[in-house]
Amino acid sequence: MDLKEVQDKSYELLCLIDDICRAEGVRYFLAFGTELGAVREKDIIPWDDDIDIKVLLEDYPAFRAAMEKHLPEHIRLTEPAEFSPAFYDFLVRITDDRYTLRRETDADRFYGNRQNRVGIDVFIQFRVPEGKAARLLARARLTALYGMGMAHRYRLDWKKYSALEKAVVRVLSLIGKSIPAEKTVQRFYRAVGRLDRKPSALSMNTLLEPRCLAKSSWYTGTENGELRGRSFPLPAGCREELAALYGDYMSPPPDRNAYIQHLDEADRYREDGEKKED
Repeated sequence: MDLKEVQDKSYELLCLIDDICRAEGVRYFLAFGTELGAVREKDIIPWDDDIDIKVLLEDYPAFRAAMEKHLPEHIRLTEPAEFSPAFYDFLVRITDDRYTLRRETDADRFYGNRQNRVGIDVFIQFRVPEGKAARLLARARLTALYGMGMAHRYRLDWKKYSALEKAVVRVLSLIGKSIPAEKTVQRFYRAVGRLDRKPSALSMNTLLEPRCLAKSSWYTGTENGELRGRSFPLPAGCREELAALYGDYMSPPPDRNAYIQHLDEADRYREDGEKKED
């Protein structure tokens, strides 16, 4: 599929999810580049190849139940443990199994092609301790579980790690080899659940990046964002959140294709709207 086709099919899927959430009274928010597109572009960002949403951990059971009740057979919600015996990530995916993103690879087959479908990434937002030391310790524990899960990845790209990071990842993945990926995911979400039960002014999501640290108050209300003339929910603190994530979020990045991760080279973004050549 080329970039426009992926965006159009992903948008259709987002509209379906939005319809279901509205019908069932379930709260969710646009997230990351999709949130930015609703603020800056009033559309999907032209060079973005996926759609992201965010659900508060306390709302996730209702969200999952609503999806299971209303999604048609060809669209499925996949939780992280369902990649087992492989490990892909700690995020939830809603995918349309009729549409493949790119030419199938050995890695795609390893993950059951669950990540090679038009889909929506669902990030879970949870509370974290307000105290810096306790928060860093909590994040370190969750990150360690992610490192253990990496033992069950198809292949690790060692080039992106520093020497220290390589050593840490090697140790954690060695430990993780003896633990089924499903068990690591379960341990992660139990830890997240314990953190979320304690009131806190701060929260983060399952991406675990430091830039994702947020104020819990940003999600106590919603405001409307716009994609292709349709209204979608944004966090009430969306502008503060976007500034924390992207800095000067109203200025597009110089390298548009740096943000495209899921498509074959020929299907990526060009300023003139044409496909790139192989």
